[in-house]
Amino acid sequence: MRSKWLFMLMLAVCLVVTSCGGNGGGNGNSGGNSSVGGGTNAGAGDSVGSGSDSSGGKVEISISSWGAPDERAVFEAVLKEFEKAYPDIKVKFIHIPNDYTTKMNTMIAGNSAPDVIFTSDGDFPRWVKQGAFLDITDYVMASTKLDLNDMWEQGLNRYRYDGKKTGDGAYYALPKDIGPTVMYYNKEIFDKLGVPHPSPDQPMTWDEALEMWKKLTVDENGDGKIDIYGAGPIWWEGFVWSNGGTILSEDRKTFTLNEPAAAEAMQFIYDLTHVHKVVPDSRALQSMNDGQMFEAGRLATITGGRWMVPTYRKLKFDWDVAPIPSNNGTWLSGWSGSVGLGVNAKTKYPDEAFKLVEFFTGIEGQTKMTELGFQIPNFKSMADDEVYTQPGQKPAHPEVFVKAGEAQQPGPWTYLPNGKWLDTLNQYLGEFWSGKETAAEFFTRIKPEVEKALKEGNPELFE
Repeated sequence: MRSKWLFMLMLAVCLVVTSCGGNGGGNGNSGGNSSVGGGTNAGAGDSVGSGSDSSGGKVEISISSWGAPDERAVFEAVLKEFEKAYPDIKVKFIHIPNDYTTKMNTMIAGNSAPDVIFTSDGDFPRWVKQGAFLDITDYVMASTKLDLNDMWEQGLNRYRYDGKKTGDGAYYALPKDIGPTVMYYNKEIFDKLGVPHPSPDQPMTWDEALEMWKKLTVDENGDGKIDIYGAGPIWWEGFVWSNGGTILSEDRKTFTLNEPAAAEAMQFIYDLTHVHKVVPDSRALQSMNDGQMFEAGRLATITGGRWMVPTYRKLKFDWDVAPIPSNNGTWLSGWSGSVGLGVNAKTKYPDEAFKLVEFFTGIEGQTKMTELGFQIPNFKSMADDEVYTQPGQKPAHPEVFVKAGEAQQPGPWTYLPNGKWLDTLNQYLGEFWSGKETAAEFFTRIKPEVEKALKEGNPELFE
């Protein structure tokens, strides 16, 4: 599972991404800054919302982002369009390609964060509790450019906060995107082995998927070692949800992964590696992670988000996407990632900062960013637009992402301001995947430790 978490952290994560997924982790090099419209660079020492002589009397605001060169180019193109639409506002772009979360933590603590803060959905709960974001509910409700009924509810709600947990309460940010996850598959492996392609319209059951993955797991040269695996490591959260299980109780006070529906899902995932041998174990992943194995033709299927599309369009083999298998036939079989944009609570220019958030998350910004292909638009009404579907380009069934986005929920890292409970769980998960205890036994054993971390990190929940 380690590769999945690294994948999430790289989300244009992400999401992927991405979805990422998505907090701009990197090698710790200094972030580079650029300025749209010729202004001076913004850095960690700049005061929030500070104007300058070079702005020609315009209001000057700043915004942050991570992102690879192609993502950065699209981001800057949106900023240029914004400045054309609002000629009295000048924008400084703070690009932090590496170690984004750490650097933004420092900037928030030092009151030097930009006027508009780019945030992963995983960083948002902690930063909103710290008071980094302005309550923008009144702005959102008054906007004539944002049709909340047309926006993905699963994207909007993860940037709400009621003072104790996310998902309800006031709006403190808006989603720049939503990054649902799907099953990518190598069509050439399927065809070579005579295995029918999975349906783009209906998720397979676990039994159907297992039968398919067994047919796709082969020792090509007869040396006793598997050369192609049916599936990459399973992203376990969605399997739990699609089986009717939960990770935390609805009030988020109780750890529930040991309960029957959740434990059954975790046991099924464990058995895919240790009993059925259709998923590579940790030893098989030492020389190549799952993403590298898929690109090398050694995985027939892999879980990923829309953020992988630009990369996979460069692959030499044909591929497509299908729903993630679900034990009950529903689309609630994965999680969606997201990144959002919020107004700095200490900005001198909240009106102008919100206009920038509104532009990015509205139709104008969404159209521009969707052109790159690594995200689905914020608005459901845009899902059939050729800007998103991009006919003639892979995947052949982009509607799979839309259907997944309608059903998938945010990952557990979005649940609470303090994630110590999830850190504790993740520390134990490696022991579970490589051990011999049943899922019910294992998660019952660690339940007290996870709940202790849950209460210590989020005492306001228990007041």
